[in-house]
Amino acid sequence: MNDITQKGLNTPYDSSFKSIVKKCPRLALFLINEMFFRTGLIDEQYDGSELVELLDKELPDLEKGIVYLMDLRLAVTKKQKRKFHMECQSTADGTIMLRMVRYETSTALEEAVYTSTEITIKIDDSGIVFLRSTRNTPNVMTVRLEVPQGKFVTYQIPVIKMQNYKVEDLIQRKLFILLPFVFFNYELELKKTPHDKMLYEKIQEVYNSIVDTLKNQEDSGILTAYEARILYDAMLTVFSALGKTNQAEQEVATIMGGRILEFSADKYFYAGEVKGRKEGEAKGRKEGEAKGRKEGEAKGRIEGEAKGLKEGKAKGQKEAFTLITKMVAEGKIDELTRAATDEDYRNTLFKAYEIE
Repeated sequence: MNDITQKGLNTPYDSSFKSIVKKCPRLALFLINEMFFRTGLIDEQYDGSELVELLDKELPDLEKGIVYLMDLRLAVTKKQKRKFHMECQSTADGTIMLRMVRYETSTALEEAVYTSTEITIKIDDSGIVFLRSTRNTPNVMTVRLEVPQGKFVTYQIPVIKMQNYKVEDLIQRKLFILLPFVFFNYELELKKTPHDKMLYEKIQEVYNSIVDTLKNQEDSGILTAYEARILYDAMLTVFSALGKTNQAEQEVATIMGGRILEFSADKYFYAGEVKGRKEGEAKGRKEGEAKGRKEGEAKGRIEGEAKGLKEGKAKGQKEAFTLITKMVAEGKIDELTRAATDEDYRNTLFKAYEIE
């Protein structure tokens, strides 16, 4: 099998979005409310206490040797278990719909439930967050599948556009996950008037408003100290990247340097760091080195095992996906059913189809 290259986190904005979701998956529940419940596409509203399971998804393109990564896929359990797929789009890309469907059909095929006479393929609820948008960007996109017997199946992909939200809107709807991206709403102005003093005063007010919001939400217990810290760091990353892109790096650096937020988690960390340093020095360098070596070896072993397991699982999934795709295309459903339970037969098929 060819060497695989991973793609999918191509900008600081995509990376920041995925980082927030991965570290603070609870915050994605309020985005689901906005995207699916408020538009009437689902009948459940989440309060943040539901069971959330991250479902990292890789889509292999075996011909190109590339693995594409979904921005967000998760399962939420309340009255029932639902699966959601969302993409955060920061650049103009006419292929987003095609990629969305490709992700979803690939996942649906892998998770299909079938017998020798029937197969059920379920598509995730899916949506798109557009950080940049124009007057031509729709509020909803439609997928229309033409199926046999002259019939059609359609479903909607709801769209969220950052330009429709101010800081106060995001706070009211608990869309904290989108707070770091508010500065996209000022990008056009930055391009037109990159040295406008009044513009930077306005952006400074927005920056301070977000800082105050994160602190207040942490103090009130709506956000944990960890969530607030992750959002704050994402905001700095996004704002800094926008400044570089729009020749406003120095002005942005000045704004960020004027107000630095310290969270309660930081205070505990620094206090613990001082105490730990004193205790460590008291016990002696030798004991500290021995302990550090032991912990380092343990961590390295755990990370090595985890990496090996992930790589092995990814390889197995790609090979199984290739086999399923080829056999379904050839109409060999009975053989595929047998392969699901007979390891020897499955290995024979891998060799027959030259899947290694």
